[in-house]
Amino acid sequence: MIELTEAEQQAIWEEVRKEFPDDELMQELHYVRRLHQLQTEGLSVAERIAFYQTIEEGFSLEGKSGNGR
Repeated sequence: MIELTEAEQQAIWEEVRKEFPDDELMQELHYVRRLHQLQTEGLSVAERIAFYQTIEEGFSLEGKSGNGR
């Protein structure tokens, strides 16, 4: 899995905010989609499945928002 720098993460936020300026939900969804796309780039199918299973195991509805604000 590729770890992104803070600058790379902020660039993704800027990208999704421009694409969906008035829709925070769509910004969140597309940020996570893009983040996962970059983090799993070059992984095999089995490695990608393991990546998502790890995320699912650690998922909590009480977690903080990651909207970069």
